[in-house]
Amino acid sequence: MNKPYYTEYEKRYQAVFSAGVERWGHSPEDEVLYQTLKTWVEENDLKGKSIIEFACGEGACGAILSKLGCSYYGVDISPSAIAKSRKLLEKYPNAKVEVLDMVKDRVNGKYDAALDCMGLHMLVTDSDRQGYLRNAFQALKEGAPMLLFRESYREEGVYNEVV
Repeated sequence: MNKPYYTEYEKRYQAVFSAGVERWGHSPEDEVLYQTLKTWVEENDLKGKSIIEFACGEGACGAILSKLGCSYYGVDISPSAIAKSRKLLEKYPNAKVEVLDMVKDRVNGKYDAALDCMGLHMLVTDSDRQGYLRNAFQALKEGAPMLLFRESYREEGVYNEVV
């Protein structure tokens, strides 16, 4: 059976980490990311609520959302990224992460909000994007917001929110 092209991100994480790089993705200290998530949490009254992040990578958003008082669940296709994320999030009791193929696999439960921080653009086929968005939609409670952060490359700092 052929593996989907997007599983290659595991090899990329392994290569980066084996080269001694601490973080390939976002940092919890990224001020634009922090301010965007803080505003999103405040505007959508998400403090104390459950947020799922697709393509969570190394957990930067999970750390920020946990500090902001949210209950966090992150999923990613890469076991290496999830291992880094677990280490970063171990001090937050309301944060958990696990390996999940967000194109093919559905998550259990319904969440108050969803986040994607540069994950959707890594899916290059329409069928993969449709599967991902279908799974994201089914994971949300009715009327829940989904933030697609840095998916628009037209303007720096612009984010897109789907309600």
